[in-house]
Amino acid sequence: MPEVLARLEQAKKVYRTGDTTITALDSTTMEIRSEELVLVEGPSGSGKTTLISLIGCVIYPTEGKVFVRDVHTSGLNDRQLSKLRLNNIGFVFQNFNLIAPFSALDNVAFPLRLMGKSGREARREAMAQLEKLGLADRRKNRPRELSGGQKQRVAIARALVTNPRILLCDEPTASLDHASLEKIMSELRNLSREGKAVVVVTHDPRLEAYADRIVSVEDGRIVNEKYNRES
Repeated sequence: MPEVLARLEQAKKVYRTGDTTITALDSTTMEIRSEELVLVEGPSGSGKTTLISLIGCVIYPTEGKVFVRDVHTSGLNDRQLSKLRLNNIGFVFQNFNLIAPFSALDNVAFPLRLMGKSGREARREAMAQLEKLGLADRRKNRPRELSGGQKQRVAIARALVTNPRILLCDEPTASLDHASLEKIMSELRNLSREGKAVVVVTHDPRLEAYADRIVSVEDGRIVNEKYNRES
């Protein structure tokens, strides 16, 4: 049965600069469940990235509560929060965020080294993850030697190598051609079928066909939420 892996309870994020107050996300309540690919869509500046940043424990809410695996994140210090992220959440970004001097293998192994695993063990597990995504032959290539689709798959491998239950993707297909988009989204949907919660932020309506649930955000608020029976 699907499991609630993260939830927001009237979570709000406000930024204050001098006399200016900006509400990036208004009071929001939602759940993120396993076995589900959730698409969060909306125009630039609508609050999409703030929403997944709260889920991903990158920022604290100004008001309300955020729970990851039933842990109240506002009650954690920075070290505890980092450990929670490392063990439970994987991130995939539009610009890949790969480490330029590192090979694909070392990029994927990096989070495992942060977890304290030996270089040999980290590389073995990283290699297994690259093989799953069809990138074994690119293990020695640096990011500049990879195509956009290959870079994104390396980024996904890096996000998955710690076996997180939650995968957060911020515009993961924005710089990809149509064929690469289809491959990446099919892989993300398969991961949700394997029991992960996958959240994809986008402004691209082509991704709706891959989603189980579509959440529309405007002006810092969830304005619509629907289930996609075609997924």
